[in-house]
Amino acid sequence: MDPVVVAGLVPDAHAGAHLLAVPRSRGAARTPVDALARAWFPEAGWITTPGSGGAARPMAGARFRGVVPDAVVAPGVLALVEGARAIGPFPVTVPQTQALDLASGAAEIFALELDDPPPRGAPAAVPDDRDGVARAFPAGLPQGAELQVLGWAVAVARRVGGAVVVDGRSVLTPDPASGVDLTLYSAQVLAPEDVLGVLRTVVPSAQLVSVEPRADGPSDVAASGDTPYDGAVRLWMQRVPEVPLALGVLDWREYGPYAYRVSWSPADPYELAVERPSGLHLIARSRARVLVARLAAMLQGRLAGTLVDDGGFLVRDLDLDERLTPVPTPTSQFWV
Repeated sequence: MDPVVVAGLVPDAHAGAHLLAVPRSRGAARTPVDALARAWFPEAGWITTPGSGGAARPMAGARFRGVVPDAVVAPGVLALVEGARAIGPFPVTVPQTQALDLASGAAEIFALELDDPPPRGAPAAVPDDRDGVARAFPAGLPQGAELQVLGWAVAVARRVGGAVVVDGRSVLTPDPASGVDLTLYSAQVLAPEDVLGVLRTVVPSAQLVSVEPRADGPSDVAASGDTPYDGAVRLWMQRVPEVPLALGVLDWREYGPYAYRVSWSPADPYELAVERPSGLHLIARSRARVLVARLAAMLQGRLAGTLVDDGGFLVRDLDLDERLTPVPTPTSQFWV
């Protein structure tokens, strides 16, 4: 990315921080950034809400011209974990949005700051680097609070179609369509044959893989079905000791301790761990994403409960509707 463009994203006081870019026209409008933070960090919350300091003063100089226009409210301070916070939002110009490769025409930036960042770890080959984190840290991977905050930022970027700027130089743009798996948390229980019956509505060849009795409740059940071309769709049901933090904001009657995890296993699992998978994988993933969403919607309609995605965020009706629409595969993708 052009370093001049990066330099203009936030005021100089936050120039050394990692940055989270969030489109205004997608999930961020439905799920505020503080709610996304509480899905990962139980104590997250605004220390200073945006705008509570009045209008922000435009920054002087050609480099910042148009970055903070008149009447834009002052940024807020959002606590994440101890010693870490997000400062923002700062508005982003159209050229900057384009430079970040965001599909949305309007976006905003949050600076991610730590009081005392822990030392980076030794360089390491990471087997699963689908988001490019190891690529962005060739000298050593982040540790501790920095790793937690960066992991959250990448998960948010994947959820809403945003981007993360690491150390002011490397841009991570996780593909929103790479999030396929869903989990329903419900108070209702299905018998093993019913679990299989639900999966067979989308994969007729599905079979029970395991039924493991439990002394404290219903059996754990796993079923799996191979599709003709796109790998396998799997459904697990089990009672879990803990539920995701995101469910804590809901009334307890909106979810339960029984987790129904719907997941996809591609023909070549290695493709799940690479930043740029093949076009064939993307085609299969797009179709599988629709199957998984359809199955999750069917389970929710039958059992009630609340859906959570593989980033730990709540999945509402509009989010599920988006998943039920196949994602077009870029024609420029390399197919082999």
